[in-house]
Amino acid sequence: MEPWFDDVDDRPRDAAFFVESALDDLQCADVDLNRHEAMRSARIADAVALARRNPQVYVHHTTDKDAVDQAERATVFDIALRLRCSEDYVRGVLFTAEQAMAHLPLLWQQAKDGFVSMYLVGRTVGALARVRADVGAPEEERELEREAMRVIDEAASEWALSCPPATFLRRLRTLVDRLDPVGPSERHARKIRGRRVVVQEDEDGMSWFMAYIPTVEAIAAKRRLTSAAKHLQKDPNECRTRDQIRADLCSAWLRGIGTATAVKTKIFVTIPVELLGDDRGTGAHPTGGAIRPAELVGHGPIDPLTAKQLFLDTNAFRRVIVDPIRSVVVDMDRRSRHATQAQREWLILQHGTCARDGCNRLAQDADIDHKTPWAQGGTTDLDELRPLCPRDHTHRHLTRAIYRSRPDNTVQVITPTGHESKPPSRSSAIAPPF
Repeated sequence: MEPWFDDVDDRPRDAAFFVESALDDLQCADVDLNRHEAMRSARIADAVALARRNPQVYVHHTTDKDAVDQAERATVFDIALRLRCSEDYVRGVLFTAEQAMAHLPLLWQQAKDGFVSMYLVGRTVGALARVRADVGAPEEERELEREAMRVIDEAASEWALSCPPATFLRRLRTLVDRLDPVGPSERHARKIRGRRVVVQEDEDGMSWFMAYIPTVEAIAAKRRLTSAAKHLQKDPNECRTRDQIRADLCSAWLRGIGTATAVKTKIFVTIPVELLGDDRGTGAHPTGGAIRPAELVGHGPIDPLTAKQLFLDTNAFRRVIVDPIRSVVVDMDRRSRHATQAQREWLILQHGTCARDGCNRLAQDADIDHKTPWAQGGTTDLDELRPLCPRDHTHRHLTRAIYRSRPDNTVQVITPTGHESKPPSRSSAIAPPF
């Protein structure tokens, strides 16, 4: 279909008119998008509020002291399945909507009208944490908290209509710094309590490794890496760039390579035997077929060279040759409720991740669940076990959700409201190692 403006006269006045019309349409579409996002957030909050008032929809025992919390978690799970997104994303949207409704009425109304994006609403909600009073604080501090939130709401609702996002965020940060009842030292101490390490997977067997630490420590660590890299670059045989050397040193130091405390974490790698033979890296099977790639279980394919290196590194990695070898305990009858280590490792290799549709949490960190609960006569046979992440394991046993295993070992979830999960499409799914 040709664009509607292809037949526009080339005269400047006509062209300017149609460009202006196109931009006006774009602004209208942006307002519609903002309004839709706010409405979506409000409906998520409404659904969770209904579940809190009616926990019997999701949980068996409404008299339990945690029944409302369990119902809320189950509702978030149900919403995530229906919207095909993560539970953490739903919780983030829920928190933003509830906080904005309670403490930012002016800004929230503008979002519902479509004039403010939920991104700016979320950043403003995050800023409220800086002016909150401590739990159990006296009424005087509570009044200061309410006044600070009112000032933030009034200012943010004005800036959102007149400032670009960068200016909005800069002014918001300046205002919150002024309203924050504690000084810079206490704010820094709060941030330190949030320090953590994050691994973000990228493509082709690579990942970003990030640490949230004090700036002084980050600069010192970078300088040490740079100093060591400069020293290594003096070797005439060194061909790596400085960035590559720094990355290699960071990885080696953290894993303790060459020390008595070298990493002993068990990482499962499935390696087709063809990659270890004479056809190294050719991608061809001796019989003429294609060689299935090696896999880092739960993460995806890795290149043949890395696979061979991991196969030889027996100190840090668990190596498994993908061949008709299955020397594990298969049948435990009723002798033991808990799966053996061999059974657990076989399930990790079979599934890679939690068996539930759409869940990407590693099977290595999962609980081993009986398809037929042990208390109801279930056996600890390999065919009767499946890995479920702790969150799904809790949903399975404490809510009315039904977890049904399919013949291919995937697990379908039927929520108490009737929604049925679906497996990933074959075209986009990574083939299981077995």
